[in-house]
Amino acid sequence: MKMQCPRCHNQNVKQLYKLNGQYYCRQCIQFHQVFIHESRQTTQTKYPPPKVSYTLSFELSEMQKKISQQLVNNYQHHLNSLVLAVCGSGKTEIVFELIQYALQQGDRVCFCIPRKELVKELYERISEAFHGIEIGLLYGGHIENQDAPFIICTMHQLYRFENNIGFQLMIADEVDAFPFYQNHVLQEIFQHCCQGNYVKLSATFSIEDIHDEEMLVMNRRYHGYDLPVPRMIIGPQWLHKLTLIFIIQYLQKKIIVFVPSIHDVEVLTTYLARHHIRTLGVSSKHTQNQKVIQALKDQQIDVIVSTTLLERGITIEDVQVIVYHGEHALFDERTLIQIAGRVGRKPHHPIGKVYIITSTRTQGISKCIQTIKRLNMMNV
Repeated sequence: MKMQCPRCHNQNVKQLYKLNGQYYCRQCIQFHQVFIHESRQTTQTKYPPPKVSYTLSFELSEMQKKISQQLVNNYQHHLNSLVLAVCGSGKTEIVFELIQYALQQGDRVCFCIPRKELVKELYERISEAFHGIEIGLLYGGHIENQDAPFIICTMHQLYRFENNIGFQLMIADEVDAFPFYQNHVLQEIFQHCCQGNYVKLSATFSIEDIHDEEMLVMNRRYHGYDLPVPRMIIGPQWLHKLTLIFIIQYLQKKIIVFVPSIHDVEVLTTYLARHHIRTLGVSSKHTQNQKVIQALKDQQIDVIVSTTLLERGITIEDVQVIVYHGEHALFDERTLIQIAGRVGRKPHHPIGKVYIITSTRTQGISKCIQTIKRLNMMNV
């Protein structure tokens, strides 16, 4: 009989180590040690039904209302749901009614996202909207109200709820994002924590992401305008910098230039500054990222050169986007759709430009453009 990790189902003997006569799994040890013969029975935790309510500062669109009600209906019938919601469509608010319903049944709820910056922002939004309920917040280095009936956390913190706790309702946002996407261990932990049903939210689902869930599609932003369709500019790499300068001067608006590497951030910020364009860089190695973003919002600078760090979770009104070296493998369909989704998010500026400077038409670019056009044409 093969040995198997009860958490991540690893059977690779090279990742099973022996300690004091028992084998433990090395594949998922970052989430604490699990022994092969350890019991993983999870019991459901019920809470006294609270008088929980929420308020919104705006009225949901007809499409948002329809999906919100369907999510509640699916949960009542013990069905899992996938929500394909385009960038900037207000997907967070469409789960509020479901959260309220589950909590009023005495069910325990978890809302999880891959990145801690987005978790903190989500916690603030939900804390302002919901009343009459204690909310827990967990991310790397921070644990607050871990025993609360409503938990907001990063995917990495879910391991704390594997044993004898569980959730009747789990909502996972940005499931197409690193580090959750294609991370077998994190996905197994998610499934183990889910003792009832789940809702997964994303701007991009592929066939392999869909199992027995019901797919709900929100292909329109709140303001009702089409998603911006990227425009390719194909040319040799030696011409890319000059093309970039031309587009920036043509647009004369707030711009984010997305590049494939931190090295490119340094090169382009220096190059654009020499051409008298007010430019700052953003990446995981830069320490003033939030100040740089605010500087662009306040029009103190003209351009941010960024890695894909800013591909999601950021809204800058009336911003335009340029992808530099679009032929790079990093710019796949999912990434490009997220990048294009930075444009036209606000009702006062619902349209904008997305340019992809590339040496060739890649599969990722083609699929991105095709997907956005298809979403714009859908009648849902």
